[in-house]
Amino acid sequence: MAVGRRVFLGGFTAGAVTVAAAGADTAAAAESGYTLYASPAQFYSTSTTDHAVTINQKATSGEVAALNVTSDNPVTSAIYVTGRETGRGTVKIAHVGYADGSDASASAVSIDLQTAGTASQGIFVTATTGPTKGALMVLRNNPGLDDFVVKGNGLTGVGIGRGNNPQSQLHVVQGANAESAILAEGAVRLADVDEVPSNAPAAAGGGSLYAQDGKLFWKGANGTPTQLA
Repeated sequence: MAVGRRVFLGGFTAGAVTVAAAGADTAAAAESGYTLYASPAQFYSTSTTDHAVTINQKATSGEVAALNVTSDNPVTSAIYVTGRETGRGTVKIAHVGYADGSDASASAVSIDLQTAGTASQGIFVTATTGPTKGALMVLRNNPGLDDFVVKGNGLTGVGIGRGNNPQSQLHVVQGANAESAILAEGAVRLADVDEVPSNAPAAAGGGSLYAQDGKLFWKGANGTPTQLA
């Protein structure tokens, strides 16, 4: 099957073999900016010192990307990436920023859902073969902290110790620079609980605020529920 490919004029490296930029004659022969090649076109390498394919855009201005991938096929993804890593991400993205902060409008990942009214999800994580053990999301910026983490069991932590397990469905730890752990600009609703909370984990001290039969209770460290309202 013949597949359309836009003429590539930048040159690239495939394993230890460098493919030079296309000449003017090749570009002139392309029909509507595309050349044809026989599918499937594949690159593979057994080198342990060179990447299988390296693409380098050397221009320092202009709206030109090192790699532009488009697809008109609505039934499958534009790009498949599969890896077997044990200590790195299947996709590694590094934004080489500017120490003076002049790149404040940049980001390592930018997602643009371009059609008004689309029901597409911005970020979707699932486990198609069953629940996993690792965290589904980890955001780390401050030393020693998981600023935001969603564990594989669904528990979520904000500002907890790095690598620690959340002690609640939502576990929020007040940071040194925060005036409070949680701020709600609006009503906070407590639904009735089926059972009186156990105050776990006991080592955290404090107590539990909860509603039961439409009444507000506080269960302190002594384990005795007190009706507040």
